[in-house]
Amino acid sequence: MNKKKHKLSVSIEENYCLLGISSDEPDYKLCWLINDQLRMSFIKTDNLAVYHKKLDVEQEFSLFYFDDENAMLVYRMISNRSDTGYFLSDLKNVDYILHIQGDLINDDISSLVANLNSIDTVRLCVPVDLSRVKEKDRLQLW
Repeated sequence: MNKKKHKLSVSIEENYCLLGISSDEPDYKLCWLINDQLRMSFIKTDNLAVYHKKLDVEQEFSLFYFDDENAMLVYRMISNRSDTGYFLSDLKNVDYILHIQGDLINDDISSLVANLNSIDTVRLCVPVDLSRVKEKDRLQLW
């Protein structure tokens, strides 16, 4: 008698997007400029601590938070660089990662990218292709 084998595949629906931001400004000043020009309200929270298996070290990254209750979106600005490495090593060319969680519309993302690019100290803001990010487990913290 043969036993039936069933494979369970779990798919986590991604209801977030990432924007990569390059800027020479320190994190607090960049968030202040975003707050001022885009009418957001980023606030500084405790640093994000993540354990890096390969380096065998706990890394800390600055984290700013904004909850837009009207649009039902949560924004997190994460520094991509620390003394011990990168938050997402696939994105070494960006200084900050803007993690936007919630139901997003492509037009809203395009508008946000354009608005962020209009800030003088932002050199570049681009959407990140999530299929190219290998360390997605670092994004499942919330």
